[in-house]
Amino acid sequence: MPEIPEMEIYKDYLNKWVKDKQISEVNVLRDKSVNLESRDFCYNIIGKRIKDITRRGKYIIFHLNDGHFLLTHMMLDGRLFLLPLDDQKKGQSIKELMSEVVNSEAADLRERFKELPGRPSVIFGLADDSVLFFCSLTLGYLYYLSQDELETKLGKLGSDPLDPKFNAQEFIRLLKGKRGMIKPWLMNPKNIAGVGNAYSNEALFGAGILPTRLISTISSDDGVRLYDSLVNILRDSIRLGGDMEEPFAPWDDFTGGYNPHFKVYDRSGKPCPVCQNVIEKSEVGGRNAFFCSLCQK
Repeated sequence: MPEIPEMEIYKDYLNKWVKDKQISEVNVLRDKSVNLESRDFCYNIIGKRIKDITRRGKYIIFHLNDGHFLLTHMMLDGRLFLLPLDDQKKGQSIKELMSEVVNSEAADLRERFKELPGRPSVIFGLADDSVLFFCSLTLGYLYYLSQDELETKLGKLGSDPLDPKFNAQEFIRLLKGKRGMIKPWLMNPKNIAGVGNAYSNEALFGAGILPTRLISTISSDDGVRLYDSLVNILRDSIRLGGDMEEPFAPWDDFTGGYNPHFKVYDRSGKPCPVCQNVIEKSEVGGRNAFFCSLCQK
């Protein structure tokens, strides 16, 4: 599942390649991926301009020039893909090609464009002659929301660890008085927004804290170490390309560059990079936990 680094990379790409573009065509190929009737969804969005793209936790927010927003969450399998049409022309005008691509069936598109990272759920034709695909929104979604609806939807989220206003002291304050194990707490978006299984494992390893450790036993010093570990790992992952294997566009050779840098996540049975002890795997809070029982206490 994409977490903060992957969504931050999406946000940066979108601001570079999609910001200020007009949405000229829309096709909803999976009705359940949007929050309105498909016809109404398209009617509300066609002709609108994307003023800005921001991120909150694992959410991407498109700010439209009509004062509304498009809120998307990738969930487990969702992916974005930008296809420039200039290199796809074969005796067709860009306008004809745009209409053909946007209005094609999902299966036909996957056959035609092998690089698509999943089955298209929603497609935007952009006025700069490119197409933005929202793929595999089976659990994920794309919602057209008013300001009030957006605030209600995001209102239950906890602090984003990369928010400049969020610091170690605030992190420690959030931990005070809490019960249960640290890993499930860290992954709960009502506590910290945007941290999932991969980076919770890595952050706990970096802080030397077992995923099963009870929150009540975590000291202020432990909390500072965990906060620093989490923020540093998230920033490193963003800098190196995140964890997703699927590129954002045909020219994207940056996405996925953090994969070789995981120290414990998905490395059960392999040696710990610090002490060479075998990395273990267990289920904690319904999710897989990866850890070194010597380096983490």
